[in-house]
Amino acid sequence: MCSTTHIKDLYNVIRFSESLVNSRDTRMKKQKISAIIFDIDGTIVLLPIDWNSILIKIKSLSPVSTKTFLGFISRYYGSNEFRYIHKYLEIVENSAIDAMTILDNADELLKKICKYIPIGFVTMQSRSAAEKIVYRMELYNCDKFLGVLASREDASNRVEQLAKAIRSIDINPNEVLFIGDKILDGIAAIVSKMNGIVILRNPRTFRISDTDYIDEDLEAVGIPIATNLAEALAIAKDIYDLPIDISIS
Repeated sequence: MCSTTHIKDLYNVIRFSESLVNSRDTRMKKQKISAIIFDIDGTIVLLPIDWNSILIKIKSLSPVSTKTFLGFISRYYGSNEFRYIHKYLEIVENSAIDAMTILDNADELLKKICKYIPIGFVTMQSRSAAEKIVYRMELYNCDKFLGVLASREDASNRVEQLAKAIRSIDINPNEVLFIGDKILDGIAAIVSKMNGIVILRNPRTFRISDTDYIDEDLEAVGIPIATNLAEALAIAKDIYDLPIDISIS
């Protein structure tokens, strides 16, 4: 006959085994995604803008000491220098839209996606240019179109833009996927407690120093890398609970 002690031991083993199964099931459970936010330029379209000339114009402003466009926006946001460059670039952006390239058949992919899940956009472009782009791509007619949620006028950096976007759509950030084309986009998704995928087209190299690799760093913090929009969506479909019932090719 089994003693009371043996019965208790067996019970504890069973409970422990159940806890392991439950823990494994929890780890395997996919995160629900209720909305997707996309960056615009470089992610779904490419505008033919000479960024070297923009940087030269930025550096010509006497008090400005930054070396990059995003660095300038972040540091001088709201200043007279920012407003000057913003207005100048807004004209350049709107003029470039007629010659823009739609990347990876993004217009057709996004039209399919927004039948199943809300989609919105953030951009470091001007709002007028961003809205003109999504209009040209005929995305305003989407069933679940959230619009341009944040633009250059609204925030000085991507983290602030995503925070504004989350407030406007009122969805738990854990249930939002952000897809962009910069390492910064992956970092911003993490800081914002969102899910992220970074599209790196034609990467020259993933090795950025003797001891560091971009792909390793992003994988370690849960940010997958794709080489095009279709691949990014396929990855998202695979790792998240994403209500997209379409064939992505």
